[in-house]
This record gives sequence, structure tokens and C-alpha cells, in this order.
Amino acid sequence: MRPLPSTDRSVDKPPAAGSTIANGSLLGRWTRWLGLRLAFGFIAVVLLVDAAAGTHAVLIGFLALAPLFAAAVETPRRTAVVSATATTAAVVAGLPSGMLGSLDHLLRVAVVIAVSLMAVYVAQARTGREERLRRMAEIVRITQAAILREPPGHAPGVELAARYVSAYEQAGVGGDLYEVVVVDPRGLRIIVGDVCGKGLDAVRLASAVAGAFRQSAIIRSDLTQVARDLDDLVGREPTPATGATFVTAVLVELRGDEIRSVNCGHPAPILRHRSGNLEELEVSSPDRPLGLGGPRSAEVTHRWEVGDRLLLHTDGLIEARDDNGRFFPMSALRECLSRSSVDDSLAAVWGSVHRHVGGEPHDDIALLLAERRPSAAG
Repeated sequence: MRPLPSTDRSVDKPPAAGSTIANGSLLGRWTRWLGLRLAFGFIAVVLLVDAAAGTHAVLIGFLALAPLFAAAVETPRRTAVVSATATTAAVVAGLPSGMLGSLDHLLRVAVVIAVSLMAVYVAQARTGREERLRRMAEIVRITQAAILREPPGHAPGVELAARYVSAYEQAGVGGDLYEVVVVDPRGLRIIVGDVCGKGLDAVRLASAVAGAFRQSAIIRSDLTQVARDLDDLVGREPTPATGATFVTAVLVELRGDEIRSVNCGHPAPILRHRSGNLEELEVSSPDRPLGLGGPRSAEVTHRWEVGDRLLLHTDGLIEARDDNGRFFPMSALRECLSRSSVDDSLAAVWGSVHRHVGGEPHDDIALLLAERRPSAAG
């Protein structure tokens, strides 16, 4: 086992719920009308400058930009309101310069009207496309949530909790997965994995891997044989036009004071001892991901004590970056994993990642935390 860096890093406490909600609502109200504010402000500035310039400059044509601003961020109805306002302003702007009704004035108003109609169309097309993408992403998310079954809170000598954090919508939905199978009264087996790719194909393969693991984990005598079964399943998947079909995964069996594991190209689990020390459960030669074929290494055995906690995670955790490109520090897990319960610990991990990234992560994150508890016999 390799100790993680001992540099301590305290984790900020989350802000009070009331202040967070209040600040969020104020920001939401401001940004919700930001497009209209900018468009109407631009119209007012153009009118003032045009009135001050008199006959020396005619700025009516610039009013056509206001509907375009609105079309970029606002709904078609609000864009239409801005378009009507810009057209009215273009007509009224002919009064100070004395060109109202002239051919030049009418041509400039016609340009504003034409651009306004185009802006409404653009807003309609944009919102329609966004709605279709939102519905597709929601379908994928619901499908993914259906295959990620909630693990049992308690298993033989172990307390469990899992959490799945979806990336922001534009990143697409990945194929992160986890599954827990109680194999007998003294042991259970766990898989945490990540399918290469995103979207419905990744979710479908993640579902197939989780289903195959549920079956193989019960009938196979060791994790190496389970990994071979999953290899065969992923290997039968059709190869995409670009890239390859594979799944990184870590398979773990918890039995008494033993942690048996097979790592298939996945980030190593992290063991937090009662003393607070963090260690990565490494293997001498990490295996290739599932689906790429080849022989499999024998499972590796580690020890843990009552009160120790084992964190299994996908690469979205270790690859979470802040605005300066710095990765999430694993030392921050020391305080997060010391909370009173496994559920509170996972909530603290997510809160720490959220603060580090400054918002939603750019990749999905699957977390599963197990704590060794005194056995019934003990």
C-alpha cells in the first residue's frame, strides 16, 4: 500500500443554507433578465447618442443589434418584445434629425424590422434545440439512475453508502457504474467502473456490466474469474468508429479483515485508517481495462481493521480541476472521510470537490464508501 501525501489541507465548512439560497435566488433573478437589460440599455444608449448627434450622424441602424443580443440568450417572446421596442425606437429616432418619413429613414427602419424578424427566428430555433437536448439528457440521466441501484446500507460486517454526481449537462452523461453483491453471510463483492465514452451507448454497456457482475460475483470462486467473465462480455461489444470499447473497473471482495481486489486499469481504492492516514490499495502490476483481452493477474489481499473506511471512486474525482488547472488534492479526503457516518463522509467529499471546481464537475463521479464494523460474532 502506498501512503498518500501527508500534507494536511482543511476543508472549508459549507456556507449556511439560508445565505446560499438567498444569494442563489438573487443571482438567478438577475441573470434571468440579463438579456433584456442589455438589449434595452443598448437601445437607450443608441437613442441618446443619436439625439445628441442631431443631423451629423444617423445611428438608427445600430438598433438592429439589440434583438440579436436578446436572441442569443432570451426566449422568442422576450426577443419579440425587444424587436418591437427597437422598431419603435427606430421610427421615433427620425424626429430629432428631421428625417422622419424620408426614404433614407424608411430604409433604415426596414433594416431594423428585417433583422428583428430574423432574431425572433434565431431565438425560436435556439430554444427548440436546447429543449431537445435537455429532454435527451434527462432521459439518459433517468436511465442511468435506474441501473445504479442503491447498495444495502448494511452488509456482513460492513456499512455502505454510494453517491453518483452527474457532470454538467453540456459534458454529456458517462457510463460510471457501481454494484454491490452479498455473496454469503460473511462476505460481499463490489465493482466500481467507468465505461469509455458517453451517452446512451455508455449507459447501456454500464448496465450490461453491472448485470453480468451480479451473476458472476455469486457463482465464481475468486475475483479473477469474475474479471474474465466481464472481459468476455465487454469484448463482444461492437467496436465504435473511433476509439475502442473498454471499461476500467476495480473489483473488491470484503471478507472479515481482508480486502481482496483486482484492478482493471482503474484508479486505486483509498483506505482511510482510524488514525487518519490515507493509503492507496495498489497492485504490483495493474491489469488492462475490461474488454481488451489478455491474461488476468491474481487478486491481491490487504488488511483493514474495525473503523477503517475504504473509498472506491471513478476518475472524475482525481481529475477534477479548478480554474487554474490544479487537480483535486487527495489530502482533502482525510477530513472528509472522518465524518460521523459514511453518508456524511460522501456528502463532505462532494462538497469539497464542488468548492475545488467552483461549480459542477466536468466529468461524472461515482463514489462508494465502505466502513468495517464489528461483526455479529464479535
